[in-house]
Amino acid sequence: MQKKIEISCFRIGKISNLFNKIILRVVLSGSFMLSLGLSYKTLSQGQVAKGGYGDMLYPYVHEYDQMLAYKIGVDYCPKSQVAYLNATQVLDVIRRVDNLTLGIPKIVYLVGWQSRGLDTGYPSFAEVNGHIKRQEDSTALESLRWLMREGPKYHTLVSLHVNFSDCYLDDNPLGPQYKDRDIIVRNVDGTYREGYIWCDHLAYRASNFRNWYQETFKKNQIDPLFAMIPELKLSGSLHPDAWYDTDDPYYGISEEQDCEAMREMTIYTRRKYNVDLTTEFDRRRPKGVDFVLFHPMLWHYGWDEQTPPDPMKIPSYFQTGGDAETWSSESPTIQTKFFGESCTLEGEINLDPIKIPGALKAFATHTLPWYFLNRQLRNTFDGNTAVYSGGITASYPGKTVIRIGNDLLQDGNDVLIPALWRSSPVIMAYSSDGYTKRSWKLPEEWKAVSKADVYDIIPGGLKLKQKNLKISSERMVSLSLNADEGVSIVPAGNDPNKDVVMPTSGEIEFRGVDESTKGSWQKKYGAEGNIIIGSKQNIPAYLQGKYINGADNVWLLKTRDIQALQNPSGTDRIAAHRSAGMHEIIDLNFTDNKEHDVALYCLDWDRQGRWLVVDAIDANSRKLLDSRNLTDFAGGKYLKYRVKGRVQFRLTNVWTERYTLSPDAGFSGIFFDLPEKIDN
Repeated sequence: MQKKIEISCFRIGKISNLFNKIILRVVLSGSFMLSLGLSYKTLSQGQVAKGGYGDMLYPYVHEYDQMLAYKIGVDYCPKSQVAYLNATQVLDVIRRVDNLTLGIPKIVYLVGWQSRGLDTGYPSFAEVNGHIKRQEDSTALESLRWLMREGPKYHTLVSLHVNFSDCYLDDNPLGPQYKDRDIIVRNVDGTYREGYIWCDHLAYRASNFRNWYQETFKKNQIDPLFAMIPELKLSGSLHPDAWYDTDDPYYGISEEQDCEAMREMTIYTRRKYNVDLTTEFDRRRPKGVDFVLFHPMLWHYGWDEQTPPDPMKIPSYFQTGGDAETWSSESPTIQTKFFGESCTLEGEINLDPIKIPGALKAFATHTLPWYFLNRQLRNTFDGNTAVYSGGITASYPGKTVIRIGNDLLQDGNDVLIPALWRSSPVIMAYSSDGYTKRSWKLPEEWKAVSKADVYDIIPGGLKLKQKNLKISSERMVSLSLNADEGVSIVPAGNDPNKDVVMPTSGEIEFRGVDESTKGSWQKKYGAEGNIIIGSKQNIPAYLQGKYINGADNVWLLKTRDIQALQNPSGTDRIAAHRSAGMHEIIDLNFTDNKEHDVALYCLDWDRQGRWLVVDAIDANSRKLLDSRNLTDFAGGKYLKYRVKGRVQFRLTNVWTERYTLSPDAGFSGIFFDLPEKIDN
C-alpha cells in the first residue's frame, strides 16, 4: 500500500513535499500525472473549456492559499528609476525574503525578465533580458535557468511574469506576424484596437480567441517558451499579467467567446506542462463568467468594487490572492477585514532589495494571519464577525482582531501566530509600534513547554534576542518588542533553523466509484460499522471520528426510493444528509494501525444539481492527498477508499458565477469494512 500512496501524492502535484528531490525528478522527467479529478480525466479540453457543470482544473499543482506568491522586478524598462537586478542579485533577494518569512513555501514571479524589461517585446517570449546575465554565464538565458534551479534552496520556486494581451509591432519579430494573422483585435471599420503606450511603445490588444484558434498561442508563444526554459515546468506556475478578455467586432467574436478561449489556453498549459496559470485579476468579466477552479490565484483579488469575491461561497483553496482592496481605493474590504489577504512584496523590494523595508510588517500582519485563517473552515459571517472552525473568530473594530476563544492572535498591527508551515513548534510575533511586557497566551500545542528562546527576524537570518523566556503553566508569556520588530519563538534549546519533516497523519488510496448499489448497502458495505445520517450509528471500536462544521438534515424519515439508504433500525429507507453551505470535514482516525475500506455515500436526493468536491487531506499538515470532482449523483454514488491512520475528508460545495445551483455540500452515510481481497 505504501508504494501506491506515494504515487497518489505525486499525481496531486508538488504538495506532499514542495521541494522533495524525488518529486522534482518526476516533474523534470515528464512523467508527472496531472490530476485526480474525475471529469478532468474523462472530458475533452473543449468540453472542460465551456466552464459549466463539473468543468474544472482543481486540484491545482500548488495549494496557493498555503504559499506566499510575490514578485521581483528584474527590469522595469530603460525609463524606470528602479535599478535592474541580475540573477545573482535576484537570488540574494530570494534568500532575504526567505529569512524574513521563516521559510514559508513561496513562488516568485520575475517581472521584466524578457526583452528590454516590463511589458516590452510582447507577444514574443524569445528574448531574455540581458540585464539578468551573471558574469559566470555566456548568455542571459543560462543565468535565468540557473536562477530557477537555485530558488528551491530557499523554499522558493522561480517563475515568470508574462503577458498574453499586449502586442507590440516595433520591438519584436512576432508582433508583425500577429498583425498579418489578424491576432490583433480589429474594430468594426477594420482598424486595430490600441492598448496603451509603455516605454515609448504602443501596445495593441491581442484577441485570445484568435490567438487560440489560429494556434499562434501554442506554436509561437507557450510551446517555444517551455522549450527554451525547461526549468519553467519545475515551478508549476506561470503568471500572465493584465489578461484581458475582449470582443472582436470585425470577426464577430464576443467577450464570452474570448473568455472560453482563455480557458482553452489555461487548460492546454496545465495538461501539457503541468503548470497552473495565475493572473492579475478575474473580476468584471461578462455576466455569468469567472475563472474559479481554473485560475487558483489572483494578484489583485478584490480590485473591482462591482464584483467582489464572496468568501462564504468560494473557499481559499478554490481561489485566493493578494491585494484585496479595490482598484480605486486602499480602504479595507470585507475580504481584508475578516478573511485576509497575502502580501505581494514587489513595492518593498523595489525600495531597497537589501533591507526590503516594510516586508516584515507586510508578511506578519497580512500573509501570516491569512495563512492561518486559510487552515480553518469558514462557518458563518454576519457582517461583523467571521466565525471559523476551532473556536476562531475575526472581527474589525477599526482594526483586524483575530482570537481563539478569548485569546488574541492578532490585535491590529500586533500579532502572535503559529507558523503552521513549520513541522516543529514555531511562533511568529510582530509589532508595528512596539510594546513592553505585553502578555500573550501561547497555543494549546505549547502546554508542555516551560521555556522558549526568542530570535529577531532580519533579512540576514535569525539573531538571538533572549534565551529561556519563561512560559507559565497557563501558557502565558510576557513579551517586549521594539517598533517594527518581528521575532521567532521556539522551545528553549531547539535549533530555530531546523525543520524536521512532518510525519503524515495517515495514508489513503482511492478505490473507485460505485453507482449501481444506490441505497441498498446492507449486503455490500458496512460489515465493520456504519454511520447513517438521521439514524443510529454503529461505529467500530478502532475508530475515533468527529465532524467539523455541518449539521444533520433529513429529507424524509421513511421512503421507499431506492437511492435512499436502508435504515438499519427498520425495513424502510431514510433520505438524509449531513451538510454545510460551503464546506465541512469528516475526521476519521483509525487507531489500530491497520488498513480499512471506507465508502462515502453522497446523494443529491432532491435533485438540486449539486456539485461537490471531496478532498482527502492530511490532518497534520492539511496537504491534499486525493481529490474527487462529484457531479450527477441524484441516484447516489459511493466513493471508495482504503485508509490507514488518520485522514480528513473535506467536502466542498462548488459555487461559481458560471454555476450557481448547488445549495450545499454533504454526505448521507459512511461505511467501514475490512480490506477487500484483490485477485492478481
